[in-house]
Amino acid sequence: MTEPSGAPGYASPTYPGGTGLAEPPARPTTVTVAFVAWLVMTALSVISLILVLSSPIWDQAVAAGLLAADTNGVRIDASTVVNTAKITSVVGFLIGAALYLLFAFKMRAGRNWARVVLTVIGVLGVLSAVLPTYRSVTVNGTSFVVQNYGIHWISLALLVAALVLMFMPASNAYFTASKAYRQAHR
Repeated sequence: MTEPSGAPGYASPTYPGGTGLAEPPARPTTVTVAFVAWLVMTALSVISLILVLSSPIWDQAVAAGLLAADTNGVRIDASTVVNTAKITSVVGFLIGAALYLLFAFKMRAGRNWARVVLTVIGVLGVLSAVLPTYRSVTVNGTSFVVQNYGIHWISLALLVAALVLMFMPASNAYFTASKAYRQAHR
């Protein structure tokens, strides 16, 4: 049984701006899979952060810094520097992950602006993936590389897949229909 025109939750096709959409548009599989990819990338980022924070790279960088400090006659508290770097990394990660997840949930809900933000973040992520500098620490000209056990490449593959899936024809239709639905039900 269909709802009559003018019933609650129904936008009349004859109403200016009405679309005739009685229910929110169905989310296509492409958007759902892209959303899951963003969630998995966030989880992999947590694992990567844990690996970085527990990596011996910190001890190596501190030792190199102390060696250089001894030769220059400068005394530094290396553990304070390391702890500050770790705390800054965690706080920055938490803020970034919260925003990342917010945009992913909004994209899943059919918000095109969130899809655009995720696209910008994703393109920057792809570009940074080819630059290995964020996976290393340099102290006095010596670079120490963090091992990430392939997490980087898995995340990159998921990122590219999510970007493609968000712009498939079914996804485009979903974002257009979601906007029309929201406008019809204001």
